[in-house]
Amino acid sequence: MAIRSQILERLKTASNQGTEDAALALLALRHSGADPTALLRAQHRSGAWGEIPSIGPPSAFHTALALLALRPFQYSSVRTAADGAFKWLSDLRGRESHWLWQWKFRLFDRQVRFDPSKYGWPWVPGTVSWVAPTALAILAFRAWRRESPRIAPAVDMLLDRACPQGGWNAGNSVVFGVELDPHPDFTAMAALALHDSIHGREKIVHRSLDYLATRLNTSCSPYSLAWALIALSAYGHRGSGHLRGQLAVGTASRLTALPNRVLGIAALALEQPPFTLGEISQ
Repeated sequence: MAIRSQILERLKTASNQGTEDAALALLALRHSGADPTALLRAQHRSGAWGEIPSIGPPSAFHTALALLALRPFQYSSVRTAADGAFKWLSDLRGRESHWLWQWKFRLFDRQVRFDPSKYGWPWVPGTVSWVAPTALAILAFRAWRRESPRIAPAVDMLLDRACPQGGWNAGNSVVFGVELDPHPDFTAMAALALHDSIHGREKIVHRSLDYLATRLNTSCSPYSLAWALIALSAYGHRGSGHLRGQLAVGTASRLTALPNRVLGIAALALEQPPFTLGEISQ
């Protein structure tokens, strides 16, 4: 049995440990009779999702991921849940968007280097913007074809916070005058968010793709390999073929030990062609 088929069989019976597990498993199984009911039940009254149902604060990252997972299921209950989630996301913004914080970052807090007028989404309310929730929120709005004035400043924020040599760290690219190293997962998410915009042709994006192909050339991390493979494939990058083989081997060797979030994103990456999250999928 091909490794992707083995992953899907595993996902049908393995227990989910949180929203990321549930969302990525649901998305991977969208053509295999998956049921979105459990994910819908985990939605907060606010319209958001948290990392763990009923525990901890609502999270922009997990809300956006849940929206991406629900997109193929066009039931009335799903559309109602999506309306609440998009309202919550539309009302949530990074703390640096407030004029007082912009003043603080421009005049006093100069240890980090970024433009506070360019903001996206925080992980949780009351914090500044971060790359992963901003990237996934952009993908969610795009997948559902929801227009929003939030998208333009969020795209600008991603470009502003790219590492000088390519790639993205979790948030800022320079702290105390020191350039931070990029992170493969966040780099892939940001590149995917920029793919369907004119900014996908920016040099910094293509340097970031080259970074992914080089950085993961010998990696055995299925999670990072899967995100990178999806991003590289979306852009038609030559490095995607090599990573596909690595992902298949790395996943097969640990199939029963990997959590559902890893198996789910691996299954999406191993589709032909890889599922790029921002597209419309029925």
